[in-house]
Amino acid sequence: MSPRGTRTTTFVLTLFLFNIALIPSTRGDRGAKDGDDEYMSRAEILDMREKVREMFYHGYDNYLRFAFPHDELKPLTGTYTDSLAELGNAKLDKESTYQGVAMTLIDTLDTLAVLGNKTEFSRAVNWVVDNVSFDQDVRVNVFEANIRLLGGLLSAHYLASNHELHLMPDYEGGLLSLAKDLGNRLLSAFADRYDRLFPYAWVNLKKGVQAGEVSDTCTAGIGTLILEFGLLSHYTGDFVYYHVANQALDRLWKLRSSLGLFGNTLDGKTGVWRNHNAGIGAGIDSFYEYLFKAYVMFGDNKFLKMFTETYTAVNSHLKSGPWYVEVDMHSARPTHVQFNSLQAFWPGLQVMFGDVNSAETTQAAFF
Repeated sequence: MSPRGTRTTTFVLTLFLFNIALIPSTRGDRGAKDGDDEYMSRAEILDMREKVREMFYHGYDNYLRFAFPHDELKPLTGTYTDSLAELGNAKLDKESTYQGVAMTLIDTLDTLAVLGNKTEFSRAVNWVVDNVSFDQDVRVNVFEANIRLLGGLLSAHYLASNHELHLMPDYEGGLLSLAKDLGNRLLSAFADRYDRLFPYAWVNLKKGVQAGEVSDTCTAGIGTLILEFGLLSHYTGDFVYYHVANQALDRLWKLRSSLGLFGNTLDGKTGVWRNHNAGIGAGIDSFYEYLFKAYVMFGDNKFLKMFTETYTAVNSHLKSGPWYVEVDMHSARPTHVQFNSLQAFWPGLQVMFGDVNSAETTQAAFF
């Protein structure tokens, strides 16, 4: 297993915005000034790049001022929330002593590197390594902890340990140690994988899966583990992380309908669908994204075949003009005809897949 890419969509997009100004013009002689492209002048590109930089530091600096080392900033009140315990959680423990793991900082490390801020990247990495512990008595959503924390640690480890980038010459791998510790805690979601088909959606970082934990999970919760768990296997040499995530994905694949569609939620023990609505928004969105990115990262044609089949099914049964509706996974009968904000990633995924014409149509409708 050899990763062929490690950046998330946000990472790639930010990198693109900061490097696009370096790309020479391909317009030919159409009267454009040197450095312009077909759609934007070089001045517009540089202006956009600086606006992105300003927007980032507005958020980052205020997080450090008002919320650090807690998880997130509450911008209207200038206070904080330790949101790792809150994300997707309707069963908040009012007696919890959890006080955050600087989740925003961890999730931001790779962006600091993309912005070229070596000093702050190094400072932030060292702070995380010296101060963050996941030995916390807190119930968390596996999906959220995976994409925000495990993904943040692994992407920053890749950047810090890449000697060609010269970001942290003295880096000794501390982020990977944290990532492995967190990965092992999340791995407890799979502890009953011989007695149930899919991982639990919730674990306590200190105690593992608690008695009476809910069994239901969503399609995205199952399908959005393969990148981080696979990359953790690559860096640690321990295949178990990739194995359990890949096994869960293979089991999920077998539950698609005859139309090639997937529902939204199911019983993680039995695999019985609870919500039969097929869509591209909440509860399933990143399932599609991770199928294609798993192909890019690991080079396994299995993932490309899976993505191509699901993409074809979506276009055949969910697409309505430039929009995408929710339908029953078995009959394709529409169930919810509305735009879901979590569908917004779709045109970006279409571009990655190479379906640029469709992406333009989707983008124009969505935005």
